[in-house]
Amino acid sequence: MRLVIIGGGNMGGAILLALVKAKVFSPNNILLIEPDEEKRINLQKSANCTSQADIDEKIREYNLLLIAVKPQASTPAMELLAQWILPEQLVISVMAGVSLETMQNALRQTKLVRVMPNIPTLISEGMSIYFASSDVEKQEREWIETLFSACGKCLEAKDEDAIDAATAISGSGPGYLFYFAEQMTASAITLGFSEKDAQLLVQNTIRGATLLWETQQIPPETLRQQVSSPGGTTLAALNHFQEKNVGESIKDGIQMAYQRAKELSS
Repeated sequence: MRLVIIGGGNMGGAILLALVKAKVFSPNNILLIEPDEEKRINLQKSANCTSQADIDEKIREYNLLLIAVKPQASTPAMELLAQWILPEQLVISVMAGVSLETMQNALRQTKLVRVMPNIPTLISEGMSIYFASSDVEKQEREWIETLFSACGKCLEAKDEDAIDAATAISGSGPGYLFYFAEQMTASAITLGFSEKDAQLLVQNTIRGATLLWETQQIPPETLRQQVSSPGGTTLAALNHFQEKNVGESIKDGIQMAYQRAKELSS
């Protein structure tokens, strides 16, 4: 397999480095296309791959084309790509809010995959979900699984709408957790801890809780009940959250994220 990555921003760069680190691709089988010279040179040195500034006929030498540009740059990027793309090439998009229909119309191509990764891809601990068009063959789906498993975990969606739903859960989810961590850290500082110690307390609390959940493989509700002793401190906080309808606010917020994802994809 040979891969072109179009866009060397946070996500494109993270995927590139994860693939090279996991030895999914040899660096000499990867072409990075990034117009920003500084980004391009830095990633080329880090990954030891080939790079260039513009989309041209060179892309025809590769099997897989991964588009990782910002959504606002999607139209010009696809217009350029459409000039050179071959029918047998597989196009993979990690562009938020760009539907398969939009890509098909712009590229005049039917072998398309839409992927929603998330920001922990930066450390190869991402969660990616993908949906492939009907023209994508079984072996090509296996390529997708291999590619994004190198970036963390990978899941195939049952339909394209599930990509929008996952955007509201795993795509935006790190932001929700960072918000909660922000409030915990601020509270720790208010209670007398230094900023450094507050961050250590919160980071390792979240890390440990996540590992415990992953290790025990039981519902989070069960784990919450296990640490909520009657009359104890945890229950005092949780009761307050319930009185303020924090749980319902979280679910409402996620629903709003889902609706926004659908708006962007329409």
